[in-house]
Amino acid sequence: MENVVKLDREFFLLINSLHAEWLNSSMLFLSGQMIWAPFILLILYYAYVQMSKNYFYLFLLFLAMTIISSDVSSSYLLKNIFQRLRPCRLDELKPLIYQFGQKCGGKYGFVSSHAANSFAVITFSTLTLKFRPKFFGLFWMLPFLVAYSRIYSGVHYPGDVTMGSIVGIIFGILMALFYKNSTLRGEPT
Repeated sequence: MENVVKLDREFFLLINSLHAEWLNSSMLFLSGQMIWAPFILLILYYAYVQMSKNYFYLFLLFLAMTIISSDVSSSYLLKNIFQRLRPCRLDELKPLIYQFGQKCGGKYGFVSSHAANSFAVITFSTLTLKFRPKFFGLFWMLPFLVAYSRIYSGVHYPGDVTMGSIVGIIFGILMALFYKNSTLRGEPT
């Protein structure tokens, strides 16, 4: 385990060192909440035009449950179980980290909630909705960029975002299965 932690730290420093000033504002945007507004609206639009009113409301409920379950698991449960300090919280790493205005965040970083939540939303949506092929690729690019921005910003190790991504994908799949199972029973009332 010690070797895995060391490798994760070295990989973090490598990725974080690959920075360019012109990317900073984009990385801050990708790490923020506003990046999701147009994507959530597009997801809701697709759901609205593809579903009856009752199924749309059911979709909204399951999308909310997907986000909540992913966020609670990553932000409160797993971070408090593992208690792995963020790289920006370690005095020996602070001088080595490229930071440019990104707040460090909470004390613990394993697993990344940004990665978990973004992968959960995209997984659930792509498993329950029919997207045009060009949008499908665009949707899947977003969570990868969000995860990368967290390392670039110096607030997460690669292992944090990798495991956060896995947590999000698991919740996205589970909620999509629950949603599809509930829709197989007929029109909700």
